[in-house]
Amino acid sequence: MSQPINYDLAKDAIQKLNTDDTISSAHGLLCGFYCVKQDIQLDDWLNEVIVTIDLQNLLEKESHQVLAEIFNNTSEQLADPTLNFWPVIADDMCTLREQANTLVEWCQGFLVGLGLSSVETTDEEVLEMIKDISEIAQLDADLLDSEENTQDLYEIVEFVRIGVLFIQETLQPSKQDFISPTQLH
Repeated sequence: MSQPINYDLAKDAIQKLNTDDTISSAHGLLCGFYCVKQDIQLDDWLNEVIVTIDLQNLLEKESHQVLAEIFNNTSEQLADPTLNFWPVIADDMCTLREQANTLVEWCQGFLVGLGLSSVETTDEEVLEMIKDISEIAQLDADLLDSEENTQDLYEIVEFVRIGVLFIQETLQPSKQDFISPTQLH
């Protein structure tokens, strides 16, 4: 089982590279790709996120390795039957405003990832979930730190998390072997 991706480590890694993306939007884009592409490769994602990279530069090489770990970890999370997937957004050690802003960035990246991969579905529930995520991507994230707002944000993150898993499973059904309930008897 893979561990949640460390937001601060990931944020630090992407800031050392030639990109305008935040780690949240970059991770959202990756997850959008995973929802619609059959065999996504690390370079498919990095070519959308990074302008150039110099692997002779030690800092850039280390950052590239962190992004490769994020890529692999995300792949494992999205395939995990225990629903162990989490978007890479600011954690509760950050202000509520930063958490909300990174969630909005993540949703925007996710929608770009779906768009770059040309989502083709007529599934009403998937289309509704994409619409809901696009509305979250447009939220005003100027939140005051309060218990009520914290709970609301947690519920929105959980909605996005489960929604992404639903979209991914609907558009890219897992290749795991499922045991039919009739086989159990």
